[in-house]
Amino acid sequence: MTFTLPRPPAPDPLRDALFLDFDGTLVPLAERPEGVVVTSALIDRLHRLTDLFDGRLALVSGRAIAVLDEFGLSGLPMAGSHGAEWRLADGQHDALPRPAALDDAKTAFVAFADAREGVLFEDKPLGAALHFRLAPGAADDAIALATSHAGGLHLQHGHAMIEVRVPGVHKGTAIAAMMARTPFAGYNPLFLGDDVTDEDGFAAAARLGGHGVLVGPSRQSNATFALSDPVAVNAWLAELLEPAR
Repeated sequence: MTFTLPRPPAPDPLRDALFLDFDGTLVPLAERPEGVVVTSALIDRLHRLTDLFDGRLALVSGRAIAVLDEFGLSGLPMAGSHGAEWRLADGQHDALPRPAALDDAKTAFVAFADAREGVLFEDKPLGAALHFRLAPGAADDAIALATSHAGGLHLQHGHAMIEVRVPGVHKGTAIAAMMARTPFAGYNPLFLGDDVTDEDGFAAAARLGGHGVLVGPSRQSNATFALSDPVAVNAWLAELLEPAR
């Protein structure tokens, strides 16, 4: 079955708030997590959009906030680690405690990745992930290993990766938490994302009076609209900054 969603209309800077996933949405997926390139043009665009929406723009990512900062994105409101940590522009921030079970998972994941060429381990403050984009034959074993360490943790599937992380939060809870705070409260949330990890965010945006925008190939989704890839996302965002004609 094919699910075709229309292109999203332009958001209203006076009524809406923008929530943006990072990997696969703002930037193309890379073979290695550290291989993503964030251009100065993208950073400038995000800050200009933040001004246009009077501060109502935030990144919502599975990556840790500290890693997003390293890409030059510091200063932007963001929720990291799938909602287990968040930071607002005024300095308000919070994070859930790190479960001890993550240390056991990290040890096992590192050993697994070291023994299999192409499998990459990604360490996160509130999660541990295995990437098998470069070793698709290791996918089943990686998923089985992660599943065996998921007791008390949340098992998170993604694009050619598997992760265990802090339970009880996701991108939907992150968006809801930020929407309860200034400057987002009282506006309509629009969330752009590409992965199955973003479906909770799409659903939360709809519940809160906004909508989701699926980035990438069509599939059954909680999103209402779609854009084809990060190039289309950035073109759509750039259009918002064009002067009125």
